[in-house]
Amino acid sequence: MKTKNIIFIIILVFLSRSHSSAADKVAQSKMPFVSIGLSSRAEAMGGAFTAMGADASSIFYNPASIAYLEGRNVSFNNVSWIADIGIMSGLFSYHLDDIGTFSLNYVSVDYGTMTRTIVDAHSWTSYQDLGEFSVSEYVFGLGYAKQLTDRFSVGGQIKYIYQDLGQTEQNYNTGTSLEKTETVSNIDDVIAFDIGTYYNFGYKGIKIGMAIQNFANKAIPLTFRFGFSIEVNQIFFPESLYHKLIFAWDGLHPRDSGERQHYGLEYSYLSRYFLRAGYKANYDREDFSLGAGANINVYGVGIQVDYAYSHFEIFNSVNRFSISLKF
Repeated sequence: MKTKNIIFIIILVFLSRSHSSAADKVAQSKMPFVSIGLSSRAEAMGGAFTAMGADASSIFYNPASIAYLEGRNVSFNNVSWIADIGIMSGLFSYHLDDIGTFSLNYVSVDYGTMTRTIVDAHSWTSYQDLGEFSVSEYVFGLGYAKQLTDRFSVGGQIKYIYQDLGQTEQNYNTGTSLEKTETVSNIDDVIAFDIGTYYNFGYKGIKIGMAIQNFANKAIPLTFRFGFSIEVNQIFFPESLYHKLIFAWDGLHPRDSGERQHYGLEYSYLSRYFLRAGYKANYDREDFSLGAGANINVYGVGIQVDYAYSHFEIFNSVNRFSISLKF
């Protein structure tokens, strides 16, 4: 069977499953923050990034893609999430000839401060105010990818995921008229793995990628991703030297929801100025996204700045900013 027929069959399978009537798999995992998209470029394209190729932030979507990075790359991403939640992430990658590409990265979530209360039937407010507290979540990752051929690469990542949801006061019935109060710390952590593959057909800019994310011995958001991308300009205006238009599609099979689809477009002029758009299907609140970017070279250092806007219906819209340096 020809490769293009295999790709077509895989796409049809995802399309048919995503419109099935099966009930969504709700509340099947904890630590959902590891599923939030971080890259401005990727999320402006609706998160369709599994097969987009060499980009420092692709470690968060398909670790095999970083095999094609050159030199050293540093990237920082800032996400203004819903409910005033802030997410910061950063990464450093280093390519060693004939050895592969290594990546160090982190993710940190800031929820701000909240008020802790407990139920108190004897209080006129029915609760006690125990003051403010904060929670913390973060991830540290170490990734590696290698080109097995000039078109095919494999990669993986090991991640340490930590979550501290603060302390809570729990009351226990002692079997008498008295109650016992105990302070409980809500801390959890886990070691997880990402594994990916990436293939460039070398024809019309067609690429495919597959990745398994958050594989662990705990119920965190395990996700299988399959994606492809194609340079549409090579089909409709192959003579153009200045314009490029990429279409990307991802199919996701998550543990904690039904099948999802991501669609993305990226237009570039002179490979320097970028406009992007995307759409996410089978989400409760997320749908379309828009973004732009530009890259310049200053004294031999490549600087790329990207912005993404994601619409969240009744919630506040999400804004993302990213800056990447290549040297």
